[in-house]
Amino acid sequence: MWWMIPALVAAAAVLYVLRRIAANRNEQERMLMERVRTTALYRAFYPTLQRCERCCVEQILIRREEITIRMFRPMNEVVRFNFAARALEPVDNPAALQALARAMAMDSPMLDDPDKFWFVRKRSARDVGQPDVWYEYNVQPAYRDTMLRAWYDRPEPEDGIVS
Repeated sequence: MWWMIPALVAAAAVLYVLRRIAANRNEQERMLMERVRTTALYRAFYPTLQRCERCCVEQILIRREEITIRMFRPMNEVVRFNFAARALEPVDNPAALQALARAMAMDSPMLDDPDKFWFVRKRSARDVGQPDVWYEYNVQPAYRDTMLRAWYDRPEPEDGIVS
């Protein structure tokens, strides 16, 4: 019975250290998101992100060289925000790419709502040998059905997303 007090103290110390590590990591991610929001890439993409709120977005792929937006209304519309076409550098750092994806959710309540979209990190092998990392926002099926019912009697949006 005498060993319980030191064990509880040790467990409390471990929990405190883990909590501090998590708090530091969250603070670093928040600062990186704030830095990403001030970049030329994010300023150029921001108007397109704002127009997403008016459209029926099915999926957003955030890759190192472009952001692809797929919509289910207008049917099968795909918008590609290619960084090189806009004289912007690709995002090679996976942490910066994740910060870009999280900053998008911070500025778009639609993406930040887990009842509407889920967030996924994907990996695949690249030719060079390093893994290719990208992030996706995918629409929840229930939200998509709700949006389809809401648009059922309306004509297709005229503007969609114009990049």
